[in-house]
Formats: sequence, C-alpha cells, structure tokens
Amino acid sequence: MPRWDTRALVALLAVVDTGTFSAAALALGYTQSAVSQQVATLERAVGAPLLVRPGGPRRVRLTAVGEALVVHARAVVARLHAAQADVAALVAGERGHLSLGVLQSVGTKVLPELLRRFRAELPGITLSAEEPATHLELLDGVESGRFDLSFSPLPVPDGPFAVRHVLDDPFVVLAPAAAPEVAAESVSLRHVAGLPLIGVRDEVLWAETVSHLRRTGTEPEFVFRSNDNPTIQAFVAAGLGYAVLPRLTVDEDDPEVAVLRISSAMPPRRLGVVWHVDRQLPPSVHRFAALAVEVCAELRAAWSEPA
Repeated sequence: MPRWDTRALVALLAVVDTGTFSAAALALGYTQSAVSQQVATLERAVGAPLLVRPGGPRRVRLTAVGEALVVHARAVVARLHAAQADVAALVAGERGHLSLGVLQSVGTKVLPELLRRFRAELPGITLSAEEPATHLELLDGVESGRFDLSFSPLPVPDGPFAVRHVLDDPFVVLAPAAAPEVAAESVSLRHVAGLPLIGVRDEVLWAETVSHLRRTGTEPEFVFRSNDNPTIQAFVAAGLGYAVLPRLTVDEDDPEVAVLRISSAMPPRRLGVVWHVDRQLPPSVHRFAALAVEVCAELRAAWSEPA
C-alpha cells in the first residue's frame, strides 16, 4: 500500500491551487513550515520531487511526477469528501433505507400522504413497505430486525418495543346502502349482534370485535370472514351481511354501502408505530413516527367535521 498521508495530499493540492506555501498555509489554517513539512514528507514517500520551488513570492510549479500525482490526489480527496458527506448524512438520518411493516387499513388513508411528506423531507431515504398476513407478524418483524418500524394495534404484548400512539380508530357499522338501519344513521351493538355479519380473519381484531358483540347478550353469527377489506365491503354491498370494522378500513365513498355510527359504547381501535427499543436506529425512524402522528391527527380532525 502507498504510504501517502491524506493530509499531505491535501497540503499538496492547496499549494498547487494557491500557488505558494504561505497561501496554502493560510487556506488550511496551518503554519507555513507545517505545510512545507507535509509536502516534503510526501516527496520522500513518492521518491521524487513534486514541485519546483522558485523561491520568494513566485508561484510553485509541478514536476512531471507532481502532475501525475495531482490527478490522482484530486480524485482521492474528492472521494474522501464524498465518503465524509455520506457518513455524516447516514448519522444525521438523511440517507439510508427504512423497512416498514404496515396494516392493510393504513394503506389508503394514512400511508400515501405519510410517504409523500417523508420523501419530501428526506429524499435520500429509500423506503420499503410490507403487509404481513397477521398483526403478530408485524411485531415479530420488528423484534427480528425485518422491519425498522411498523404500524401495529395497541397495546402490544411484552417485548423489546418502543411505541408511539398515532390514532384512535373508531369502530363503525358497514351496512348495505338500502338497509333499513341507514335511515337512523346510527345503530346499537345489541341490534348489530342479531344481524348476519361479515367478519375479519385476523385473530386479534376478530377477538376484540366478538367480545364487544357478546357483551350484548347475543352470540353473533358470521356468514363470511376475510382479511381483505375490499372483499368484506363488497359482500356488504351485495346485501350478504353487515360488518363491524375500524373506520380506517372502510371506503366511505362507496355508494353501495352506508357507514353508520355505533350508538352504544365501543372503544376505538388504538394504533401506533413500534420499533425495537434496543436497536441503534437513525433519526429518520423518529421523524417517520412524528409524521405519522401529524397525518393521523389531520385525519382524526377530518372525521370530526360534520358531513
């Protein structure tokens, strides 16, 4: 390996660019003797003079060997500056890659706007998003390092998780557009429990929904279950049943269905973003979480506005 000190290469380039040792010393913040010593050390390592020193205020000139070395020195120093910028950007969270676990329900109303804002602020960060089959896979992915962070229903089970709450997602009833309940604009859980229902297959959300329906004293009857939100909505639109769903999962612009408030108490589904508490993650992870809170707050405000 060439025993050429990087500082000596920088000193040589400064002398060449400024024309004199004194000007190079001023530009680098060194003494003139320090610059002279660095260039002399480089010449000894190269084994040949690099500069013609005319003395006095006259500009130095490169020797043939110096001209050849300067071409490479500029390339080396430029690459080192680029490496320094890249490392600083990674440390600052301005570049790199984030892997994200997502719920199907955030894909329409949250994720597009969230990704737009994130990319506008941190264009050097690449993102990949994956939607596992179940909610538990989201947390497994965070724990294993498959995801840098993930959306998840709250609360999360015990584990190495840091959590930031982003949204309280109210449950609503999805009814066929021509259903008699539509005229009332709201419906009780007791009434819903006696209707034919279309349900989810995700065990966490399924158990939460069924437990609330059973508290009415009626055992709910499910005629179909799916983990695909548009499929559930299509079954409701076809008049095959009703659905109790988090509002985030529902396409409220579908003219074939009606979205009804639940008049009796039913706690909302709480959503958060989760990351591994022990991993050294870049600041971009925390910025993503902050933007998720911002986007979800705007969505919740829009829900609160009168139709």
